[in-house]
Amino acid sequence: MKKLLLASTMFAALTAAAFAQQSDGQVKIGVLNDQSTSFSAIGGTEVVRAVEMAIKDYGGQALGKPIEFVTADHQNKPEVGLAIARQWLDQDNVDAIADMANSAIALGVNTLLGEKKRVGLFVSPLTDRTTEGDCNGYVVAWAYDAYSTVGTTVKALLGEGGKSFFILSPDYEAGKVQEAAVEGAVTAGGGEVKGKVRAPLGTTDFSSYLLQAQSSGAQAIIMNLSGPELVNAMKQVQEFGLIDSGMKVAVTFMHQSDVRSIGVEALQGVRFSSPWFWGKDEASKEWGKRMMEVTGNAPGWIAAGTYSAVTNYLKAVDKAGTDDADAVLKAMREMKIEDFFVQNGELYPNGRLIHDMYLIEVKKPDEVSEKQDFLKLVATVPAKEAFKPLSATTCKLVNKG
Repeated sequence: MKKLLLASTMFAALTAAAFAQQSDGQVKIGVLNDQSTSFSAIGGTEVVRAVEMAIKDYGGQALGKPIEFVTADHQNKPEVGLAIARQWLDQDNVDAIADMANSAIALGVNTLLGEKKRVGLFVSPLTDRTTEGDCNGYVVAWAYDAYSTVGTTVKALLGEGGKSFFILSPDYEAGKVQEAAVEGAVTAGGGEVKGKVRAPLGTTDFSSYLLQAQSSGAQAIIMNLSGPELVNAMKQVQEFGLIDSGMKVAVTFMHQSDVRSIGVEALQGVRFSSPWFWGKDEASKEWGKRMMEVTGNAPGWIAAGTYSAVTNYLKAVDKAGTDDADAVLKAMREMKIEDFFVQNGELYPNGRLIHDMYLIEVKKPDEVSEKQDFLKLVATVPAKEAFKPLSATTCKLVNKG
């Protein structure tokens, strides 16, 4: 009996210690993203400023204690990103890791979060594996995925009479996801893929890829590029006269910084889908102008989405009365999620947050009425139509059969 009592006491102590490691009553949030290479222009330090604003707007405290905030640059290197995440989770007691630009790094961090039972607030990654085949219940995908962005763009081109397509994608995880999504959407719509190619991350000269697209005979080229790669590719599209020759050029999605860098003259009339843009409505404009005062530029949707994700995470912490990940995520699923970024939000049990998506268009130069007011709303796609239905998920936590 004494041995049994001792064993029970030891088990209780170990359980309490394990819980204490997961829930110390001190909320600590980390932003892990690219602040110096390819993805820095679309998120980077702008996201850091947005999270600082979110914490300040929330009152700076959660569970009655000051909120701690850390940030790091993973430099688009998986080994760097995983090392930072491991230290944050093992040694620094970080409760939630936000943003996570670069799908390849996000997948590794997703595994760590599942092992350590901490929260991931993923905004940048395009890959849906964290809510599908690799789901573990600890990552919330806040903004978008290939299903919700690619489908809208392809359907628009098909609706305009496009039948044949060439696909240009970046050669990393997100690019592969986009390529497959575009090909699937084209085929489902009765179109034909004339060719496809992947360019290494960091490519500056896209001439050989664009010549392949021209020679393929495709009516349209769909570019799954972003950041500096999209800037360079679009400049070369203009140099080669692809649009003047009759080829339609579309991007699956773009960012505020892309339009700022390339210019409305080159992009006017280009359509793409997005989870948010700062001119969407009055609430978005108000938040966008506050960010502009801090950074000097109109914000993109990654900054806005991370602000929204962190704010709602903090609400869930206080609702749960603890920073324990399971309790917080349960509270978040039970909350009504609605703000300037999220309209008609619903958090699925696989971690996918669905919400309205938007088809937007780059304005003509004479339509730009104020600083960096580059985009206009064309259509709103309801949340249930924009995202994959929960019944179709492969997440083993939802559909176990």
